[in-house]
Amino acid sequence: MKKTTNLTRVAKGSAFALIVGVVLQFAACSKNNDINPSDEEILTKKIEDIIPQRYVDSLTKLGFTINKGTTPPDIVGAYLFKPFTIKSSNIPNDPYQPGYVLNDGVVKLYEQSTSDFSIKMLGKNFIGAADTSVVTAISGSGNKFTVYGKVKAYRNGGYNFFAFLMSGEKDGSNIKNGIAGIINIDDSHTGFGTIAEGQGRVAFDGDYTSGPTDFNSKIAMVTEENAISSKPSQSQLK
Repeated sequence: MKKTTNLTRVAKGSAFALIVGVVLQFAACSKNNDINPSDEEILTKKIEDIIPQRYVDSLTKLGFTINKGTTPPDIVGAYLFKPFTIKSSNIPNDPYQPGYVLNDGVVKLYEQSTSDFSIKMLGKNFIGAADTSVVTAISGSGNKFTVYGKVKAYRNGGYNFFAFLMSGEKDGSNIKNGIAGIINIDDSHTGFGTIAEGQGRVAFDGDYTSGPTDFNSKIAMVTEENAISSKPSQSQLK
């Protein structure tokens, strides 16, 4: 009986040691990943901090193109989207139907980083008359890219958080096949006249080429009407 008991104890001890070893190895791997995350992990985390996946899915259903990858092209510069044309919308009874031409969109991209996939962005007539992204990331490979921005937009005594995504292909000094998507991701402090959370639109450059421009010379519309995020006034609904 003693021999059997000792063998049992040895077996149990070995099993315990194996479990402890596996746990410690897993913990070591997890710790190592935290210290040295891969490029994919860095980029994925940054995008998740900007826009929840369900809203990415909403925009792709509207025809927005996501260019994945951790080797995007250098897109630093200012670009003009004209004619800035509605492609699709998920807003019920939206008067901005496919083919509707919005105010010209102007975007400035700068301080692009290849180490943490950050980039800074200023826009006019995307979310509103003037947009500054509070968090921005870029993905892509080859000449194709996608920029992800989170914008805090003030309007009529309130504010909303929008996700603003832009994709395209760098072609010399131009962006080819430029497309933009916006979606309201938080309307808990909204004011009057803004589309609701989960609602969004996709628009594109109607001549498929967004050329370089002088960002500062482009005057944004003060009324913020005909921006891609606008909730049309009654006069526009007629």
